[in-house]
Amino acid sequence: MQLNGANLLIAAQQAARQAPQAQPNAKAFASALADHAKGDSFAPLDFKQTAEPAAPRPAAASAQPARMGSQLDIRI
Repeated sequence: MQLNGANLLIAAQQAARQAPQAQPNAKAFASALADHAKGDSFAPLDFKQTAEPAAPRPAAASAQPARMGSQLDIRI
């Protein structure tokens, strides 16, 4: 049995069509999230920068862009 990209794509589309589209718990999750947001238990975290700010990078030389994939070396 051979599998190619087209067969895998068709199989994935058929599986997606057969899957239920609506999530039954979506409304319950949204209401629970809204109730949780009303409480005072949430407080934003105060993040502090610990690393030194990066130095500005020098401007890149305006060279001819390389062809996409020209630096890949795939050997089997």
